[in-house]
Amino acid sequence: MSVLNTRLPQPGAEIDRQWAVRLVSTLEIILRNLSNSASTTPYQMSNVTEDYVLDADSTTLDEVADVLGTLITDLKSKGVVS
Repeated sequence: MSVLNTRLPQPGAEIDRQWAVRLVSTLEIILRNLSNSASTTPYQMSNVTEDYVLDADSTTLDEVADVLGTLITDLKSKGVVS
């Protein structure tokens, strides 16, 4: 189940216990999948200059590497990759 394509259960005319149970179950699955998706192999980088701007019309390999390094650093700080 893709996290991006997960649809949360919609309540009916009245919010009932079954809807609440389905909602909690769906959220637990989403959170479990997010936890399982984290990489266990640590990424190691060197000589990365923080860069959040990538000019797709005029760029260099160094700039692409810096943007990628910045992205990986941000993902590591959020626990998405190790």
